[in-house]
Amino acid sequence: VKNTIAVPTNALIQDTNGVTVWLENAEGAFESRMVSVGMTNKDYTEITDGLKAGEKVVISGAYLLNSEYIFKKGSNPMEGHKM
Repeated sequence: VKNTIAVPTNALIQDTNGVTVWLENAEGAFESRMVSVGMTNKDYTEITDGLKAGEKVVISGAYLLNSEYIFKKGSNPMEGHKM
């Protein structure tokens, strides 16, 4: 039996830069993070790298957060992120 981290597929934001998720951090603010994905189905996607168990992933509204971020910061929200 393999323990894995999986998130609802609609929580993922996929673009030409890769796959990101939005997380709620310890201060209650939101931050984006690049992740690597594995197996997927219509409901859930396995996260193979980039998340730890227990981190709070934004499921509803991730695209809205991403759009607002791009509007304020520019078209490459992952600039400067390492993966």
